[in-house]
Amino acid sequence: MADLWRKMMRKAGWTMLKAAGTIDVMSEIEIEPALKSKARVIVVEDDARLRDYAIGALSVAEEIELVGDAGNLADGLPLVDLMPDLALLDLGLPDGSGISLIEAIRAKVPNCRVLVFTVFEDKASVLNTLKAGADGYILKDTTADMVLAHVRATLAGETPISARAASHLLSLVRDEPVVETSEPDAPHLSPRERELLEYLARGLSRKEAARIMNLSPYTVAEYVQGIYRKLQVKSRGEAVFEAIQAKLIRIDRD
Repeated sequence: MADLWRKMMRKAGWTMLKAAGTIDVMSEIEIEPALKSKARVIVVEDDARLRDYAIGALSVAEEIELVGDAGNLADGLPLVDLMPDLALLDLGLPDGSGISLIEAIRAKVPNCRVLVFTVFEDKASVLNTLKAGADGYILKDTTADMVLAHVRATLAGETPISARAASHLLSLVRDEPVVETSEPDAPHLSPRERELLEYLARGLSRKEAARIMNLSPYTVAEYVQGIYRKLQVKSRGEAVFEAIQAKLIRIDRD
């Protein structure tokens, strides 16, 4: 189970935030205040009614352009060639798994964000989806307003996930043994670097961490670059994964 969690963290780059009895999962990308141009979106959903529902939810957003939609895997795969910025897709397609589409997107358009829109939320489907490279996981009973909100959030760098799916991820964290000391060959992070990385691992933005640590955003940016350099990574998700694996940080502190 621990190995599965590590693999998921490495590939999907997700971090856990536990506060006030709720769980959110956030990505390594900082939220931008606004999108600079229209985001190209594709929708792949076999149920025509739900596909129209999702398209209708997105149609009111001026900053989003629907460039294609499909009702099965065979018709969805060519949409990847349209170089979308985001794919809203179902897992249970009639001629195959939506995971195959996620893998095709990751291979051809690695910067495309993927938001899964599904009825499945068992532990296996959540983990397989995240390992395939999904950036968000929401359920089909989500309101139209929230579908649009989740799409916007995903484009901006967040990683929305249903509360019940998030509970599966938290169970994996709880399965990890609690060890206070780092591995003997672990990279050296200063106490402040560890403190910052723990805040980032819990889902705080750099600005929020800077405020809590009483540091300027520029100092935090320098710390982040130092962390990336020492851990030999290029993203927040990779940094969190490597730090947890080396037992440099914990994300279950109160």
